[in-house]
Amino acid sequence: MQEKHTVLGTGSVHVCLMSPASFVHIDSVTVDALELVKPLRAGNQQRSKAMTLFNLLNHTKTACGAKLLRANILQPLTHVGTLSLRYDAVEELLASEELLVDVAQGLLALPRDLDKVCRGLATKAATTGAPKKDPAARIATLVQSVILLREALTALPGLAQVLQPAKAELLKAVASAAAHPVFAGMLNSINAVLDEDVQSAKTPFVNRTQQCFAVKTGTDSFLDLARSAFCRISEDVHKLAAAYSEQFKLTLKLQYAAKRGFYFSTPKPGAGAKEKEVPPLPKDFIQVDSLRSRTNVTCTTHKLNALNARLSDAATDCLVLTEQILEGAVASACKEVDALHRLLNGIALLDVLQSFATMINAAPGQYVRPQMSERGPMAIVEGRHPLMEQLQGSDAFVPNDTYLADCSSFHIISGPNMAGKSTYLRQVALIAVMAHAGCFVSAKFAALQVMDRLLTRLGSSDSIESNSSSFLTEMQETAHILSTATERSLIVIDELGKSTATSDGIAIAWAVSEELIGLGAYSLFATHFTALSQLAELYPNAQLWHFTVESSAQGLHYGHKLLPGEQHSVHYGLLLAPVVGVLDDVAIEARRIAELAEQANSRPIATSCTKKAEELRAVYHMAHRLTCIALAAKEKPHSSFARKQLGRLKREACQLLSNVS
Repeated sequence: MQEKHTVLGTGSVHVCLMSPASFVHIDSVTVDALELVKPLRAGNQQRSKAMTLFNLLNHTKTACGAKLLRANILQPLTHVGTLSLRYDAVEELLASEELLVDVAQGLLALPRDLDKVCRGLATKAATTGAPKKDPAARIATLVQSVILLREALTALPGLAQVLQPAKAELLKAVASAAAHPVFAGMLNSINAVLDEDVQSAKTPFVNRTQQCFAVKTGTDSFLDLARSAFCRISEDVHKLAAAYSEQFKLTLKLQYAAKRGFYFSTPKPGAGAKEKEVPPLPKDFIQVDSLRSRTNVTCTTHKLNALNARLSDAATDCLVLTEQILEGAVASACKEVDALHRLLNGIALLDVLQSFATMINAAPGQYVRPQMSERGPMAIVEGRHPLMEQLQGSDAFVPNDTYLADCSSFHIISGPNMAGKSTYLRQVALIAVMAHAGCFVSAKFAALQVMDRLLTRLGSSDSIESNSSSFLTEMQETAHILSTATERSLIVIDELGKSTATSDGIAIAWAVSEELIGLGAYSLFATHFTALSQLAELYPNAQLWHFTVESSAQGLHYGHKLLPGEQHSVHYGLLLAPVVGVLDDVAIEARRIAELAEQANSRPIATSCTKKAEELRAVYHMAHRLTCIALAAKEKPHSSFARKQLGRLKREACQLLSNVS
């Protein structure tokens, strides 16, 4: 609680304990690197519009929905059954555009700050040990909560009616919660005392007036007297402002602030007007603040201050009496706070699901329901970076496939700068986050295993705050990955070791790669170090991939397509140098030196287990094929596909193993 000296009503607290294993662990470095909620490069004013995963998915209509969406992005879910229920709901919303529109309209009918209802009803003033303080703020919170509760309860039947034909279990559960009979009783109790015309307002004085007149006239005679005093003093304030304007020939604008009360705003003395110069303030006026505006000054008088004090007392009397009446009216709501919490959680979840469906409908490319499993391969066909696609369009963005399995768990990805390595790494990580949040993903097909952690080492920059160089930051993040990764983690590393000497960088990258290969965690490792390609000769589960670039007289053409195999060194950096304006003599000399260095470093790493490695690679290749057949057989259990493929695999295995021996 932010407020001190408050107590919570009996049974008003809803506590839900969740195991850490229920969520994917994502550290703050990964959150920033993937731009999950905040962009890496944007000012404070641009952050709300910048392209982040949260901004992409956020089409929520309520504050509680936006909070749940943010929580699901930062702490994605790991329970396959829960995710499947979410996929079912999103699928049904996508199948019926009418249902999706009706759900969005039903959520818009609810107060946006719906999550404040339970807080306002649950808090009360402490009776002992608390200093005396103005109760107006607390009472105003209660009044505001009752108004919001009435607005929500009034809109619930319409939302329940919209969800009536839904088939998905989550949608049916929200419809059942919204149609709970206890809410009709709450609404009747509130309507018995709450005025029909009272609504929440953003203007301070209108909001205060609505709170004072929240209870129906005639409910309490003392409250009616306090209201009369409030109205009379308010009229006196307006009369005083009119009298001052007439007496001193001033252009006075009467304004109101919740803490200050009424005050005047007038053009600064001496400022030029259309007809004549503004006269100085009379002696009775007290200047309050002139720094906020270049043209106006705020001021008050002793008479206005006296009226403000009387008005504040009258408003407090109204609010105290209103609190007593409303507490009795909402007593039933406080007893059923469990039902309220379930309702709020259901509405927040419904808001997130419709937000997913709304985003998918507006997306430029295809989105597909992912197939989640506790243990299995990660297979993504024609995956796309969801944020880059929004900026470039689906036609301009080049999709790429991903296949990670126990027999091919470590992918070494090479390619020149700007070829697409970093974009591809982020693409796979973002698709995994979206799938674990319960959303469809940007691909033609996607099957993923549940991950327990998402660990990344992306980008390179000095950390001024912690006095860390780029290399030190790299090592700290790498140490965190190695100390926390498990075989069920997804690990994404981009150009490890580039911030130090080449020999040291290769050594570190090689050692880290061997550790991850032995762990068996699904890992994507982008690098410029060609020596790392020899890892694939030593370890059967290490696979080589590369991005190619075509060179011509006109320059370089980046295809951004991920292809299997090793990158052939053609010195793309040297090809790019003349294009960007490097002198020809410098570029020619650089190429000569590069060829000499390549000849000096061309000796491969020696290994004494070449034949054994070949045998292991053959076995792993067969196991990889067998895994694919098993997955396909699950999709088509009654077809002859699996039998034919097994026969073909048997013949290939005999041929492959005979070649190795």
